Amino acid sequence: MDQKQSHLAEKETATLDLHLHPLVIINISDHWTRSKVQGNIENPRVIGALVGTQSGRTVEIYNSYELVYSVVDGLAVIDPKYLVQKTEQFRKVFPQYDFLGWYSTGDSVKVSDLEIQKQIIEVNESPLFLLLDTVACARPDTKDLPITILESELRMVQDQPTMVFVKVPYRIETGEAERISVDHVARITPTGGSSGSQISAHLMGVHNSISMLSIRIRILIKFLEAVKAGKIPKDHGLLRQIGSLCAQLPSSETPEFKHDFIAEYNDSLMLTYLASITKGSHVINDMVDKFNLAYDKSSKRRNFI
Repeated sequence: MDQKQSHLAEKETATLDLHLHPLVIINISDHWTRSKVQGNIENPRVIGALVGTQSGRTVEIYNSYELVYSVVDGLAVIDPKYLVQKTEQFRKVFPQYDFLGWYSTGDSVKVSDLEIQKQIIEVNESPLFLLLDTVACARPDTKDLPITILESELRMVQDQPTMVFVKVPYRIETGEAERISVDHVARITPTGGSSGSQISAHLMGVHNSISMLSIRIRILIKFLEAVKAGKIPKDHGLLRQIGSLCAQLPSSETPEFKHDFIAEYNDSLMLTYLASITKGSHVINDMVDKFNLAYDKSSKRRNFI
C-alpha cells in the first residue's frame, strides 16, 4: 500500500464481535470465478452485498449476493434501485437478515473504495467492507485467510474530517450443516470426481446400486416378453424364481399400503404442526418476558417518581 493509500487502513480495532460464515467466502469466490471465465479477464473485480444479523456490537455475516454497478470516470457507481429491490426481496425470504455492507476483490484497499463506501452509507449508516485478496489466494505460500474486513470512521486528518477505513478483527463461524457442506466442496476435484468425501462416496454407491438394479430388471422384462412370445422355451424353475421375487416386492395398490401411507403422512403432518406450535410458543414466551421486563421497569420508575 503506497503513501497515497496509507491513510485508508488503520490498525485493527475490537469495536465489533464479528463472525464470518463460510458461505460468504464461497459466494465471493464463485462470483469472481464466473466473472473471470465469462469475461476472459485475468483478475476481475467483483462487487456484492453482505447480509446477516446484528445484535448490539455482535455481527454475524451469513450470506451475500451480487450487485449491479457501472464504471463512470474510473469509479464504480452502484445501481441504487437494484440494491433496494434486491434487499427487499432478500428480506422476504430471510426476514431476520439485514443489509450489513458490501464486498469486493483486490490486492489492497484503494481510494476508490471510499467512494463506494459513501454510496453504501445511504442504505446503511455503518456498513462493513469485506476485501478478498484473490492474488494471495493463488500463492502457495499464503497461510492466513486473505480476507480483510473494515468499517469506516471519521478521523481528523490535517485538521479536516476525513473518512478512513479501520480494520475489524473477525473469526470464522460455522454450523454443523456448513461444516458438512464445506467439507464436501473442498473434497470435490475439478474433474467432477471426489477425493474421499463420505457423502459423495455414499451417493455414488447408491447410484451404482440403482443403475445395476435397473439393468437387471430390464433383462428380466425382456426375458419374460420373449417367453410370452414363444421365442424362448419356458424354464419353469426360472419362472418360479422370478415369481417369488415379484411376490416379495411391496404392492402400492393394496388397502394395507394405502392405510400405512396415510398413517405415516398424518404422523409427519402432526410433527410439523407440533414443531410450528412449539416455535410459536417460544416466540410468544420471549415477547411476554420482554413485556414483563419493560412493564416492571416502567412501574418501578413511576413508583420512584
